[in-house]
Amino acid sequence: MEIDMIPEGPRHIPPYKSQNKSSLGDLLQGFLKYYSSTFRWDTQVISVREGKALPKNKGAEWRNKYICVEEPFERNNVARAVHEQMKFNTIKSKFAASSQILAQSKDLNALLPVRATISKEASRK
Repeated sequence: MEIDMIPEGPRHIPPYKSQNKSSLGDLLQGFLKYYSSTFRWDTQVISVREGKALPKNKGAEWRNKYICVEEPFERNNVARAVHEQMKFNTIKSKFAASSQILAQSKDLNALLPVRATISKEASRK
């Protein structure tokens, strides 16, 4: 259903116009680099609701958790399953390695074998 058709909804929503000129690959590489080297996992929460990092409060939901991602409606930690240092270190190291691979190769297929998977699937048909 179109949002304009909802009775209590807004009558006109202007189209979103991004000022971003970065490629999808550059955005992915930046994401990986940021979360592997800049983001402060020990003191910050990723807030989807706010679209930015927030300071981690002292609540039980955020305490002793390695990755904290705020669910936008319930405001609980949707990443609470990452509760072991080894798993957290593995995730962070994969982010760092993937960032470096993308920075050097400039090719998503160096991380995800998209072309090989498509070719393999096409040959099955």
